Amino acid sequence: MESNYFFKTPHWKLISILLACGYFFLMFGNGIVSLTHPDEVFYTQTAKEMVAHKSWLTPLIFDAPQFEKPILFYWLLALAVKWFGASPFVARFWPAFFGILGALVTYWITFMLFERKRTSFWASLILMSSFIYLALSRAVLTDMVFSIWVVISLGFFYWGYRYREHKKEGIILSLIFSAIAVLTKGVLGITFPWLIIFLFLWYKKDFIFLKDKAAIIGILLFLAIALPWHILMYSRYGQFFLDEYFKNVHIRRIFEAEHARCDTWFFYPLTMAMGMFPWSFFIFPAIVGACQHYRRRTIQRDPNVFLFIWILGIFICVQPAHSKLASYIFPVFPAMAILLAFYLDQSLEKISQGIKIKTIQVWGYCLPFIFIGLAAASLVASGIYTDYAVNKTPVYIFCFLMILLTVMILIFIRGKKYTALTFAPMGVTVSLLITLFFAKGYIEPWVSCQGIIQEFKKIDSSKGIVLSSKFYARAVRYYTDREVAVMDINGKGFFSPHPIPFLNADHLLLGFLKGHSPIYGIVKKGDVKDLERLREMDPFYTLEVLKEIGGKYIVRIKKIY
Repeated sequence: MESNYFFKTPHWKLISILLACGYFFLMFGNGIVSLTHPDEVFYTQTAKEMVAHKSWLTPLIFDAPQFEKPILFYWLLALAVKWFGASPFVARFWPAFFGILGALVTYWITFMLFERKRTSFWASLILMSSFIYLALSRAVLTDMVFSIWVVISLGFFYWGYRYREHKKEGIILSLIFSAIAVLTKGVLGITFPWLIIFLFLWYKKDFIFLKDKAAIIGILLFLAIALPWHILMYSRYGQFFLDEYFKNVHIRRIFEAEHARCDTWFFYPLTMAMGMFPWSFFIFPAIVGACQHYRRRTIQRDPNVFLFIWILGIFICVQPAHSKLASYIFPVFPAMAILLAFYLDQSLEKISQGIKIKTIQVWGYCLPFIFIGLAAASLVASGIYTDYAVNKTPVYIFCFLMILLTVMILIFIRGKKYTALTFAPMGVTVSLLITLFFAKGYIEPWVSCQGIIQEFKKIDSSKGIVLSSKFYARAVRYYTDREVAVMDINGKGFFSPHPIPFLNADHLLLGFLKGHSPIYGIVKKGDVKDLERLREMDPFYTLEVLKEIGGKYIVRIKKIY
């Protein structure tokens, strides 16, 4: 029997609480840190250039077309930039908005699966307080927006499947939101949800469900939404669009790793475990519990199978590709949150009936050690990475909060407050957010180019080309609006090429420097050493290091002869 509070509380009140929590976890304070490099400035600069050039159909970067993603996310971002300017909060608004929306959609799907308000409420809380969900809600990337379209598509399918009076609407809406997902991130917008749907219908032996004119209507609407932009871009840019959008973005990532260190068999399982932190401890017990429901053929069997298929379907899609990033598997996390919420709700229900649950008891005894361990680790890390931890105040704040949580856990254990004990991990997420607020001034120089470029503008107010390290090139463009040339000796270039000089060999860089004098650069330490090495080889220029902030160096290069 569901607890009286959740049984008596209407949905709108629970959703209101989730909205408030979602704002705190996912949106509050999104403007305090400047846009980071290299990705946040890439998407925001694209939106800026689309607005500046009135290019509402073609994404632009460095004043040229780029097709790293389809158009929808750029539309959202460009409209926000046009109406409110390109501030950090404005740029991060849509990912945060969709993060909150995703938590509410998770509540809806969970209630359809299990018809328990407490499970639904906790699924949303678990999701929004998990580290990866919090991170992607606060970053200017397409992944949060894309993933929520996928989740909504799955939600409408299940709505139509469970409530057969809504079958037609469910099929049509599922395909419509799949089309919107395609316009956000490409063909995975249809691959993710509909592979899951087909696998679930195969498990149910119920493909007849799709034998309906609603499927035809849905497919036609899908094509009407997803195809026109792609056709238009092909008609305008021909082979260039095919090469960049399909060959480079979609096909090349399958066979070639963008980040070689991530191309391992365990990358995604590890990402799934770490991404759910601080709830990771419950993943294995939740899987075991769901398997028990399957073997016993309980009423919760099919909902648990749907969640397993959801997770497996995404994993099947992304695991074979050599390009692996944590964000690629992100759509699995709502399903994981629901699975964990169901397990915890069932466990607490049993505890209320006097049944001991060893997992919860072990969890309670482990928490103090985890919290103290996190505090100790933060102190050790601050002692090792002294360049980053120039001020220990945020570290001390985090340690204090971990000790406070430890005391609270001991009180919960003594008073047998198992509900509070179970959801104490959210305290880690809250503590992290509070700590980051105080650490902002010390973190920003290392993750953003704004500070170094503010100093750069005091030194050079011209409109000349700026020499940049590869990692900073997009940020230099965003914060200066100047032309950029990239130095990256022995580098492989951008995965998606940019129409700017790319100087990855000694002779290319020397030739460039001979044609530009004086020239200023914003480069990393390794590139300063390359400039010093080349000067020794051919001493036709002087090199001055004018300023260093967060590992970034302003250099001035002048020809001697």
